[in-house]
Amino acid sequence: GGPGQSRKPASPRITACAPLYHWRTVKIGGEMDPVGTCYIAIQNFSAYAEYSPCRTSNPDPEGQGFCQAGFSVDFTKEGMLVVGGPGSFYWQGQVITVGVAEILNGYSLKTILRQVQGEKQTGAAADSYDDSYLGERGITHNCELHSIMEIIDSIIFFFSLQMASYFGYTVAVTDVNGDGLDDVLVGAPLYMEREQESNPRELGRVYLYLQTHTLTFTLPTLLTGTHLFGRFGGAIAPLGDLNQDGYNGVYVCERQGCVFIFNGDSDGIRPLASQVLRGSWPSSGSPPGFGFTLRGDGDIDNNHYPDLIVGAFGVGKAVVYRARPVVTINAHLILTPRVLNPDEKSCRLPDTGTMAACLQMAVCIQMSALQTELQLDWLKQRGAVKRVLFINSRQHQLNQLLVLSNRDQHLCYNHTIFLRDEAEFRDKLTPISMTLNYSLHESVTHPGQSLRPILDHYSKTFHQDQAYILLDCGEDNMCIPNLKLSAFMDQEELVIGDDNPLTLIINSANEGEGAYEAELHVLLPPEAEYVGVERRRERLNCEHRAENQTRMVVCDLGNPMVAGTNLLVGLRFAVPRLEESGPRISFELQIHRFAVSHPAQIVLPLPNWKPKEKPVREEDTGPLVQHIYELHNLGPSSLSRTLLTLGWPARFRDEHLLYALQILTEGPIRCHSNHTLNPLQLETSPSLQDTPELLGFLKNTSSLRRSRRAHQSGTHNCSTVTCFSVECVVSRLDRGQSAVVKIRSRLWTSTFLERQNIPYVLNSSLSFRVQEMPYRVMPHTLPQHSASIGTFVVWAIPDVSFAVPLWVIILAILLGLLVLAMLTLAMWKCGFFDRARPSKDDDVSDREQLTDDKLTDA
Repeated sequence: GGPGQSRKPASPRITACAPLYHWRTVKIGGEMDPVGTCYIAIQNFSAYAEYSPCRTSNPDPEGQGFCQAGFSVDFTKEGMLVVGGPGSFYWQGQVITVGVAEILNGYSLKTILRQVQGEKQTGAAADSYDDSYLGERGITHNCELHSIMEIIDSIIFFFSLQMASYFGYTVAVTDVNGDGLDDVLVGAPLYMEREQESNPRELGRVYLYLQTHTLTFTLPTLLTGTHLFGRFGGAIAPLGDLNQDGYNGVYVCERQGCVFIFNGDSDGIRPLASQVLRGSWPSSGSPPGFGFTLRGDGDIDNNHYPDLIVGAFGVGKAVVYRARPVVTINAHLILTPRVLNPDEKSCRLPDTGTMAACLQMAVCIQMSALQTELQLDWLKQRGAVKRVLFINSRQHQLNQLLVLSNRDQHLCYNHTIFLRDEAEFRDKLTPISMTLNYSLHESVTHPGQSLRPILDHYSKTFHQDQAYILLDCGEDNMCIPNLKLSAFMDQEELVIGDDNPLTLIINSANEGEGAYEAELHVLLPPEAEYVGVERRRERLNCEHRAENQTRMVVCDLGNPMVAGTNLLVGLRFAVPRLEESGPRISFELQIHRFAVSHPAQIVLPLPNWKPKEKPVREEDTGPLVQHIYELHNLGPSSLSRTLLTLGWPARFRDEHLLYALQILTEGPIRCHSNHTLNPLQLETSPSLQDTPELLGFLKNTSSLRRSRRAHQSGTHNCSTVTCFSVECVVSRLDRGQSAVVKIRSRLWTSTFLERQNIPYVLNSSLSFRVQEMPYRVMPHTLPQHSASIGTFVVWAIPDVSFAVPLWVIILAILLGLLVLAMLTLAMWKCGFFDRARPSKDDDVSDREQLTDDKLTDA
């Protein structure tokens, strides 16, 4: 169970030890002693030998019979083997050192008791000195052995505030923050988390002490286990620089059979494990013990990446994990210029020769063999008009294989992008989003490499930048129009039976900055018929749109309707059908979307509540989260069919995020999903509210506070996590009507408790597109839009009361004093406090006897 490994690739050697190895002693009784043994292999196992320094003629506990050699083992800087035997000499322990060459020379299977030349052992301690710590696990820093063994004086102490946590059971030294100074990691595998004094949880903890100056350490950074009785920190080993970013990482074992890999960074160590290794070897007797011992920071296959050896003593195995080459990407997009002026046509289209407004997009990457995907105007829905295209391909998407000759080469690839003609699109307000996605190409593995490289776990594979269309909106390029509308009719009275020609004179003005996609909608009453435009301006275009029972006239006021515009238009109507109308007729505007998350914010951890490992009811998983989308038609037109598509953040890797339970609807809407809701078949609550324990810690925040926290949080949406989609079809929706979609879910709290003190934003998204309207003449463009809702998950220390109320403490003290007084009274009544004195008769007789004795002597 105690594997060791050389840290010199030029002279590779491996040592594996079995500290519980027993052998039959030379005594007459023939009992077995756990002396321990090790095997040393060199040159890819071409030569090996057994080394059992405590298998001697000095058995029994007072000798080396309980030595357990190999409980800890390591190589020194000079290549000497150091073996710890904590059980020698009544568990005083000893340290044995020997050269590897001496072990291999003269090794024979026939020799059971063997004294290796040059071997040095510490002996039993004298009465005045005790070295019983020898042989246990500890720190060796640039250990150099000379002709004598000396005990290193203590130079600094690290203390734990929790008794019996086994603080110091494991110790490792490595430079995790890249400052050139060694840092110390100390394991406490029996550490108990005492959030509630009545219910402590044994999780295990690792303390990281960063060395800022020579022998000056910071307060510890804490890594706490997540599994009950997992003994997190039972073994710690330096990892080395796994991803070649200049920071060393560490391996941390958990006795339930997991090895966690933590990467270092400039602040110390990353709080989340980048990978978890799990043992898969069952054991019929004792536990497999996968991860009982670890050895890292050694390159076994000479690929310049540190490998790992994991011991599993319960199944008699030592597992070698070879590190795959890690590729770190340094990529970014550069847009020049960022603001496109449609009037500045700087490039010529190759197929037509026409001039167009263009920008340059540079993709700069530092690495080798990368598969890239570029998308233009990617926020536009599928099927919508893309406003910019690549000039060569006339497409909005480009896939490209980039190959760099060496690791440190930094190249930029330029692409020319042109803006389509303004007549081909209307949207000038929203930014033009450019995205870069990349992945390793399959051909990146070089000849002779047996392991395929992988991307760095912390590298971004998605980059985004935005360009803007120059607007008539001042220096800030943000439009704040001030639209004013007035109208009057040329007639005030209508005659029944006449055609009643009527002109509606409308004056529309913009006294602010440019108004883009400005339209005038006039809803026609049933009695009126549209004839045409009385006064036509050059940039004013009106069209009649009618389907089923809804009719309207739509006039394009300009895109943009520039500042200072004052439009006067006369719309001519005929009103022949007045027989069934009321005493007056009226001529009377687009779809408004509304979205909300309830609650807007969740504060973790939740006091007096914890998730269950095997939840049965929905309350066992976490607090209730509802995302509510409302589609509201402000009119004046009606809608026949609208398609809503909703993306729901369900899982991150193999862990739940928002566990969807129900999809509720209100209004003329039907929804379906290809995802199974409530796949674990949890018992759902008939109430739509949370329990008091959960409900008390759900807080809403202002929009300003939310936006600031979102900038500091890890945002999870459908581009970073696994989402499932919900499609809804909204039937006829008249003016003033609404359709509501509610997704009822539970925050899977255990996922976030494993990543403590990291805020998150969970975003669901919804997009709608009007497909049909109840008119014969359809609008030029049908309305569409998208929205998202964010639920914030933040960490705080809840403002909760003490677990034990103050009055209970005072009452307990008074009861204790009362019991003490009653006991004292009872003991006094029984004569416990009376002094025992001799009787007077005995005192007189003693004095007389003493007088007689004195007279006799005289």
